[in-house]
Amino acid sequence: MSPAIVQEHNHFLIVDKPAGWLVHPTRPDGTFTLIDWLRDQYPDEFLSLVSRLDRETSGLLLVARGKENASLFGKMQQRREIHKSYLALVHGRPPDSGLIDQPLDRLGKHQPSQIYMRQAVIPGTYPAQTEFKTLATRTHPQLGEISLVEATPKTGRLHQIRAHFEHLGFPVVNDKIYGQPDQIFLDYIDKDTINEPKMARHSLHSAKLAFIWLDLPVLCEIGLPPDLAALWVGSNPTSDPLPAGIAA
Repeated sequence: MSPAIVQEHNHFLIVDKPAGWLVHPTRPDGTFTLIDWLRDQYPDEFLSLVSRLDRETSGLLLVARGKENASLFGKMQQRREIHKSYLALVHGRPPDSGLIDQPLDRLGKHQPSQIYMRQAVIPGTYPAQTEFKTLATRTHPQLGEISLVEATPKTGRLHQIRAHFEHLGFPVVNDKIYGQPDQIFLDYIDKDTINEPKMARHSLHSAKLAFIWLDLPVLCEIGLPPDLAALWVGSNPTSDPLPAGIAA
């Protein structure tokens, strides 16, 4: 599955990134990334990723066209004027809504962890806030009770939504780092293990972007991608039906 341009403006692009794509190179191994794909589409332009997504996270991200616009969007990002919301499938049944106001830091700085990037709630560290609404809950034949939540991060910490929902006791479905023993992730990245091809990606999707540009509101919203929609549809409803427009 390839990326898609969802909205094209003279000053920016909004792109739908499929799960499995790196947004930019992380090592010199020749992996074709989202920024490579964009430069193929717009070969004569300066393009800058305003927002980023983890490799397994799908959905919308913002790309600036031109250095001046990149600078303006960077300042907007710092002022938290670019609003993002995510859809996630999580284990269990969270409260109907709430604000997770818990500081995050890299776990390995405070206690032993085999996963360098793993974040955790650590008192007195970096402030992090995530608003959420639970949209519906169902029972999946293999996973048990799962819920569809809309999560809106008010800060931009690494793995914020995933770490916050683990802290609440409702980890993201198929997350290999959060809500799992370290060995699950270590086996996954070991390409010799038999587990690797059997594990689905984590159930997190960037569904909405909103900001003001040149005094005009910009809103872009997309539903669940096919793999997450199939996971949800494969569950038996135990609460209200899925809200209209959520499923892709």
